[in-house]
Amino acid sequence: MPAREASGARRRRLVPLVAAIVVAVAGGGLLTALHHTQRLLVPPRAAINAALHAPQSARVLAGAHWDRVTVTPIDDQLEHVSFLEHGQLVAEAAIYRNGQVASEKVDTMPVPYGNWVAYEPAVLVGLCLLFVLMAAVTPWWRLRNLDVIAALSFLPAVLLFQNRYLSASMLAAAPPMVYLLLRCGFVAFGPDRPSAAARPLLVALTPRLDPVRRVRWLRWLLAVVALVFVMVGVGSPNAVDVLYAAMEGATKLIHGVLPYGHLPPGVIHGDTYPILTYVLYTPVALISPVSTTWDSVNGGLALAVVGALVAAAAVFRTVSGRRLPGSRRPVEVEEAGLRAALAWLAFPPLLITVSTGTTDPLLAAMLAAAILLWRRPAFGTGMLAIAGWFKFAPLVLLPVALAPLRGRQLLRALMALALVSLPLLALLVALGGASGPADMVHSMSYQFTRGSVQSVWGALGIPGAQPFGQSCVLGLIAGSALVLRREPHLAADRTRMAALCAAILIGIQLSADYWAFLYLAWVMPLIACSVLSAAEAAEPAADPAAVAAGRLKPVGALAG
Repeated sequence: MPAREASGARRRRLVPLVAAIVVAVAGGGLLTALHHTQRLLVPPRAAINAALHAPQSARVLAGAHWDRVTVTPIDDQLEHVSFLEHGQLVAEAAIYRNGQVASEKVDTMPVPYGNWVAYEPAVLVGLCLLFVLMAAVTPWWRLRNLDVIAALSFLPAVLLFQNRYLSASMLAAAPPMVYLLLRCGFVAFGPDRPSAAARPLLVALTPRLDPVRRVRWLRWLLAVVALVFVMVGVGSPNAVDVLYAAMEGATKLIHGVLPYGHLPPGVIHGDTYPILTYVLYTPVALISPVSTTWDSVNGGLALAVVGALVAAAAVFRTVSGRRLPGSRRPVEVEEAGLRAALAWLAFPPLLITVSTGTTDPLLAAMLAAAILLWRRPAFGTGMLAIAGWFKFAPLVLLPVALAPLRGRQLLRALMALALVSLPLLALLVALGGASGPADMVHSMSYQFTRGSVQSVWGALGIPGAQPFGQSCVLGLIAGSALVLRREPHLAADRTRMAALCAAILIGIQLSADYWAFLYLAWVMPLIACSVLSAAEAAEPAADPAAVAAGRLKPVGALAG
């Protein structure tokens, strides 16, 4: 009987695999047929001459060395000219189709964007050590430690980006991204097998420490790390242009104007985000409106800090609410949640990301909350809808969220989608008329047609292969949805679903036209809830008398 059941299980998994391959092949052909590279409107020589004669770049390039110039299309109106020395970006400019300079940029700051403190070697080393302490296990040859190494392998990509080696940064990040995609896919759909015996590294290094006291120390450590994020993030001297775009768009909304087509030219294509991006920044814009890149965006920087901390809380709740094998006491469950939350905050690129003020930490909070609410489909689907109206990418997770649902659950999830979407559509129509939604879609389409060397395809010089990479992601989504439709019980496991969502989002990033290390913030909370917090062997139990005497609050007291 067990052999027959195993054979049936293999057949059930074979159908989704075949479906995924069919979707990938068919999608690859279709996307290849539809794929087109933006044509250069200004001859390269004319674009380079215009950039050379722009005042700021002319001054810098006169005393700089550069051995390569690239000209790439931005859209049907703009081209991008980059001056490089041995692959390092020296200066860049955007040129209109009539040959005029739209903008120019020379990197004179010590870091591309963000707070220079977050890039300091001592800070990065400290975060790496804390990350290893929270996420690694003993014995050392456990697969979990390879996952930890893969997560830390993004640090070279960050350092290359800091020194403006943009293509090299993308290529350095690609191997760990591919590894984590495959690893998360295995966690999502791998067989149920007992976890190999392992102990958290923190527990192994403090074997004689009372678990009650260890949890107290972790609480204090979490508070200290949160304070560091506030100090480094709020008031950062070099915010990213995405934050200015969000704040400028929010300021337009306050004045009853949609941002699409109406933002000032200081940030090119600052109107390429869904409407909720600008809506969420309106409370901050009411206090400190932004109309130029000279205005203060400290309120937006504070929102990035809040996003990272809310994501940490969601990771804690997800892991500490998990049913772990063996006789686990509240103190042990809480400790697992605290380690996972600290691992997320200690991920070295995160502090830099938060200090830039980008919207990605807020998206991380939304995705972490969606995983926390996954077992309540209406709330989980509604949160994914919110994330999708904030940034487009999370909408690709809706098929796997809806696939296992039936009957009333499916109806409630669809109602949640409508409750989130209808008010935003109404806002678009109210401010932009019947063309408001179309204006938003048109502005967002830039993300799917932009040219850039900051992608695997651009860095390797194989843009023609990009449609096949995108079709593989479509195949992954289709196959995953079919598996969950046929085996809905898998969707009840938040560890599996966090890993699956992380795999899909990594695939989206690998197949996209543009990538920066800031986008890692989308997936790391999900990885912290899955591959970096899988069940270990039972740890030393807490003293029941200590818990009963009130020396440690139960999990619910902290989580609530």
